[in-house]
Amino acid sequence: MKKYCEYYYERIDVEKLKPIFDDIITKFESAKNVDKQNELIREVNQIFSTSSTYRSIAHLNFSRDTESSETKEENEYYDGITPALSELSTRFAKIVVSSKFRKELEEKWESQYFNLMEMELKSFNPKIKELLLKESKLENEYTALLASAKIEFQGETYNLTGLAPFHTDLDRNTRKSSYEARFSFFEENAEKLDDLYDRLVKLRHKMALELGYENYIPLGYMKMSRSDYNAEDVSNYRKQIVKYVVPLAQKLYDQRKEILGLDKLYFYDGINYPEGNPKPKGTPEELVKSAQEMYHELSSETGDFFDKMVKEDLLDLVNRKGKAGGGFCTSFPDYERPYIFANFNGTDHDVTVLTHEAGHAFQSYLSRKQPLIKYLWPTMESAEIHSMSMEFITWPWMEKFFGNEAGRFRYMHMVNSILFLPYGACVDHFQHWVYENPEATPKERKEKWSELEKIYLPNRDYDDLDFPKSGGIWQGQLHIYQMPFYYIDYTLAQVCALQFWAKFEHNKETAWKDYMNLCQAGGSMPFTKLVELAGLKSPFDEGVLNKVVSDIERWLSSIDKKSL
Repeated sequence: MKKYCEYYYERIDVEKLKPIFDDIITKFESAKNVDKQNELIREVNQIFSTSSTYRSIAHLNFSRDTESSETKEENEYYDGITPALSELSTRFAKIVVSSKFRKELEEKWESQYFNLMEMELKSFNPKIKELLLKESKLENEYTALLASAKIEFQGETYNLTGLAPFHTDLDRNTRKSSYEARFSFFEENAEKLDDLYDRLVKLRHKMALELGYENYIPLGYMKMSRSDYNAEDVSNYRKQIVKYVVPLAQKLYDQRKEILGLDKLYFYDGINYPEGNPKPKGTPEELVKSAQEMYHELSSETGDFFDKMVKEDLLDLVNRKGKAGGGFCTSFPDYERPYIFANFNGTDHDVTVLTHEAGHAFQSYLSRKQPLIKYLWPTMESAEIHSMSMEFITWPWMEKFFGNEAGRFRYMHMVNSILFLPYGACVDHFQHWVYENPEATPKERKEKWSELEKIYLPNRDYDDLDFPKSGGIWQGQLHIYQMPFYYIDYTLAQVCALQFWAKFEHNKETAWKDYMNLCQAGGSMPFTKLVELAGLKSPFDEGVLNKVVSDIERWLSSIDKKSL
């Protein structure tokens, strides 16, 4: 198989595609039988598989080098034609959902195909094409702004990712001063960040009005392909987090304070042990080798998958100048391969990001034979189940990465998984408020964030760090700028992943079978159906969070904190 550098790339010419789609649509509408329509669905599927492959290459290359004018130009080209491709897609969707052979088509392609297309029709219209182009440009502006960070600290210059290891330094003063350096970047760019978000919110609100919605919330849900739950379900779920998880978080913060021997816990006290958080042993190359061994021991499927990732250069893991921050997994449908992008920085996060993105990649690899590109990936909250569960599934092999500190890592991982849930709910609640109040000023948004922190994150104390105290810390959360409403997904998936953790503790063989079934299903079902397929309970069901919290509290009570 080819290595990534050998993949073919070109710009899709939308103008050449238009007559092709005209012909396909004419043939589809005049088809005398369902077989002809099935043939045309396959033809359109291949067109979008190829365009998705090229777009992924363009986006990945830009993320690998945001300072290159060539990669920037190619990424902007694909951003620029996305609305036109969406127009072609919705034109085809419109005739498919109204086909006289719809019943037979549903038997062939399953109902989720039609479900996704109907939401697509409700979230796009050619009249918003120009607004979508402006949105992409603003989102890229945010990426470039954060990637441009050159922060002076202790005589060296760092980007935001490079500065991160100092946030968990053993020395409390170093931790605090590193956050001061981080926040100085956001303070210096406060007006740009405020203006960028203000324009994005107003732009999205305008899109919603153009499509007949009261505000962006229902449109945002449609764009996220959420068909089996709504904003009210999410609101009730957030209330469960406040009821069951926030009190547990309080206990865990008290425990951390005790372990660290501190009278008061501040935001910058992000370490879990006085000796510091466990760090992975070895170079990035050695970590990859350990991961390869781990995945061979986990199963033949994961071993074969990870071997291909290494041999075909489908990993970019080391932080460097000009590289976009964060981590993600993308895929190239025409090559039936995923790709893992990350920014190792010498912290425990290197291991969690690798196993997390490997979970995404493994799912994409297993579902590569799904008949439709729409089924390659599930909707976002479902996709995060595979990744977050993989973090827990790999627990038995943490000695390979952390040596005798593996027990510390597992405890810390569990604690951080719980502490994340209220933060994720806070981000989601904030976004709902923002789009319910699109005319709010930047100052009002920051005040609202501070108000919500008191509900979801009552333990947060920023000491005398002015920027986060002003309510601006959310501006470093790229999802809020670039992927509205994509954040509660992580918490929903976390609740599912914690159920998988409990299943693996009870019966590994059954749990692995359920996990494989979930991965192979790809996006062929909506969220709640996939959860059911995996033998899990929906996080929206009353009592599920209470049960998950109870299981975790039992496990935590069995850990001798002093021996860690």
